Amino acid sequence: MLDQCQILHLGLSNQHGSYVVPVHYGYQEGPNGHYTIYIHGTGDGEKAATLNAGKVIGFETDHGHENLIYTPPRAGDFGLSFMSVIGNGTPRQLTDPQEKLFALRTIIHHYVNTIPVAIAAEDVKSVPTWAIDVQNITGRVHHPTKEWATALGLPLEKRHGKHYEDGAMVSDDTDYQEGNAADPDATSGASQKQ
Repeated sequence: MLDQCQILHLGLSNQHGSYVVPVHYGYQEGPNGHYTIYIHGTGDGEKAATLNAGKVIGFETDHGHENLIYTPPRAGDFGLSFMSVIGNGTPRQLTDPQEKLFALRTIIHHYVNTIPVAIAAEDVKSVPTWAIDVQNITGRVHHPTKEWATALGLPLEKRHGKHYEDGAMVSDDTDYQEGNAADPDATSGASQKQ
């Protein structure tokens, strides 16, 4: 899911209160499923000061939301497709040139993963970069599209109703009859027929 998403939202707080900052990111999965998330930014400002404090921060990223299924007849029977990752961890600013170079290459390759990027430690010495040592991380996929299910290796459970993509209805299999039509839809709890 971290591969599919594009923007990481940092949950930060300081003397002025809590706030959210969107950033580009890259990540590495290490031994035993341990994750490190890399971000960069400017070295001044409230974000840098909060990250440099080394206290636990929150993060979230998500993807999708363009696919909607509505299962009549109940007005509340809507189901959005989405995937999200939420967690927390401790940030630390990177100062070792090779570690910083690795982090920035990881960020670049998150977005341009098919093109080798030639950068050297000298090129990035003035770019403030942080590693977030992830302590807790969870992910959720809700009503995956066929493409997501394939990419994530998930079983695709067919959900019946009115299918929307980008705000327009693309198909309607509301009158699906296989099995007992009065049974609730397995993935939504919505009634197929009433």
